[in-house]
Amino acid sequence: MIMGILSMLGGSCLIFPPVLAVIFGHIAVGSCKKNPLLDGKGMGIAGLVMGWLCIAGFIVLIVVYGSIAAILVKAGLSDQH
Repeated sequence: MIMGILSMLGGSCLIFPPVLAVIFGHIAVGSCKKNPLLDGKGMGIAGLVMGWLCIAGFIVLIVVYGSIAAILVKAGLSDQH
C-alpha cells in the first residue's frame, strides 16, 4: 500500500512505484488467501488499485502527449527550421 500511496502522490512520474505497488499488492493478497489468519488483505487490494490506476494514468498521458505531438507535426507547428 505504501508504494501505491507514493505513486498516487506523484511517484507516477516514474513507472517503478506503481509497478511495485501492483507486485506487492498481489503478494499480500496471495499471502492472505493462503493463510486466512493474516491481516492486510484490504491494504493489499488498496495497493493493487492505486498501482493499476497510476499505470493507467501513465498510459493515458503517453497517448495524450503522443496525440498532441502528432497533431502539431501534422499542422507544421513543430520546431523544424
